[in-house]
Amino acid sequence: MRGMCSVVMVAALLGSTSIAMADGVEDNNNCYEQFRGGDMKLAIYYCSRAIQSGDLERGDMVVALLNRGVAYKNTGNLEMAVVDYSSALELSPDDALLYSNRGNAYRELNRPADAMNDINRSIELNPENPAAFYVRGLLFETMGDLENARRDFLRAHEISPDDKEFRERAEALGAS
Repeated sequence: MRGMCSVVMVAALLGSTSIAMADGVEDNNNCYEQFRGGDMKLAIYYCSRAIQSGDLERGDMVVALLNRGVAYKNTGNLEMAVVDYSSALELSPDDALLYSNRGNAYRELNRPADAMNDINRSIELNPENPAAFYVRGLLFETMGDLENARRDFLRAHEISPDDKEFRERAEALGAS
């Protein structure tokens, strides 16, 4: 009888662990759904629950931090976006998208040196990311380097020819 109680107790503990894990994963999925649906505040709520659950595997944690970072950025909380992108980069140090996103947040925070470092790292890791070239073009434009800005806008357009904004931005700078 005593052995049977131990088995039931272990099964109950294992069952509660899998339920907790499912909750963290479910919160992460809810975060994504809210993010995709445009409710950034609810996305931040669900992402925070998922992150705090302690149940997420490394890859899922990176996704939760990325999504919450973008949601923070979309609500104007750039500092928290940078914190989340930085935390995600600790788990995934070669993720070009994270560098690109953090670089863009740094750009909006008027931290051009940090932004340029991150954007260059993003391009180094993934030279086919049009968003990174676009953000770097914006940085060059802000610095008054219109030739390099135009070059980067054109490169973004070359990678993603359906995005009219890239081409229009380059054309607005004219031939340098």
